[in-house]
Amino acid sequence: MLRIIQVTDCHLQASKGDLFKEENPEQRLLAVLEDVKANHPCPELLLLTGDLAHHGYSTAYNRLQSYTKDMAAAIRWIPGNHDDAGKMLEYQSLSGKVVVEGAWCVILLDSTSEPDGVGGGALSSAQLSWLDEVVAEYPNHYLLIGMHHPPVKVGSRWQDAIMLANAGAFWAHVSAYDKLKLVLCGHLHQEHQIDHTGVSVLVAPATAPQFAVGTEAPLVESDKFLSLPGYRVLDLFDDGGFETIVKRVSL
Repeated sequence: MLRIIQVTDCHLQASKGDLFKEENPEQRLLAVLEDVKANHPCPELLLLTGDLAHHGYSTAYNRLQSYTKDMAAAIRWIPGNHDDAGKMLEYQSLSGKVVVEGAWCVILLDSTSEPDGVGGGALSSAQLSWLDEVVAEYPNHYLLIGMHHPPVKVGSRWQDAIMLANAGAFWAHVSAYDKLKLVLCGHLHQEHQIDHTGVSVLVAPATAPQFAVGTEAPLVESDKFLSLPGYRVLDLFDDGGFETIVKRVSL
């Protein structure tokens, strides 16, 4: 079994005390990480799926690296639209894009190509070509693809406008991958599990403040439980099956 802990959308600021959406994202993240350490010690993979530093602050990346040190056998991150992808690549131990464990191959993609200035992003042709190369290298492994932007609509006008811009091209491209089981995303600051042509698309809630589901315009979640910071626990089995839960953490 391969256990993955997904933490996403931290929106860390330049300084620890700076607020985001009128809350302290640092405190929310640290509460999540403490819960992970207490309940899921040393999973096979800790995956940080983007929007980790709100404006790509080096100080925030340094703190995040320190906070997560030794929390998992492998720790990896990918950029979101608020990140500085170039700066993130400087942290070589966190920037590997392929993790192979047991029957599974986890492939991490950068969906921040062709930014639209309001939060959208795309997968470059180079990313899709590289994806083919990795899949060809591991033809007998089940596949999980991680990216920041969800490649599916979730029924929210403003969020569907900033999903993966070339989602149609992505799904057409991966239709030949008969062992693709899961796509793991962040970006939405809310939980979703959506089946698309037999592939499960999982979106984890943020550690930063959450957004309400299904709204026309951005609305910070006010529900006492759904507004809590959260993370996803994902267990991958050798037969291609999986089990997953989302954990909310009290502050």
